[in-house]
Amino acid sequence: MPKNRKGRGWRQPWVRAWIVQGLVLLLLGVAIAYFGANLVQNLQRLQLPFGFDFLWSRSGPSIGETLIEYSPTDNIVRAFGVGLLNTLRVVILGMVLATFVGILVGMARLSENWLVRKLATIYVETLRNFPLLLQLLFWYLAIF
Repeated sequence: MPKNRKGRGWRQPWVRAWIVQGLVLLLLGVAIAYFGANLVQNLQRLQLPFGFDFLWSRSGPSIGETLIEYSPTDNIVRAFGVGLLNTLRVVILGMVLATFVGILVGMARLSENWLVRKLATIYVETLRNFPLLLQLLFWYLAIF
């Protein structure tokens, strides 16, 4: 028998760990079942449908910029797809622009020109020490 065992049965750390994990999973399952039953009961009491049938109803609002054809009479699934494509477009453009600016500023910080190096350092330190939310508000309100 190995000498590093600290007891037998439930006194061993790995056995206690399995027991605690099992109890946590059991409590999590009971909580999910309770809240799910509560949700179904309240939806039935209010006579609200339970499901995803609403996705095929008319979406209503218009979307300014779209990569695919969209009108306010289309269903919610199509509006979700248009929003997803718009988000992917912004993400890809943002990644390309951030990579380009990052490489440019990184090369400027390594420059032997004193002015270029100091301007790049000021740019990096200003953006680094400024909260992101304030940067977003600045760019949205002051620039655009």
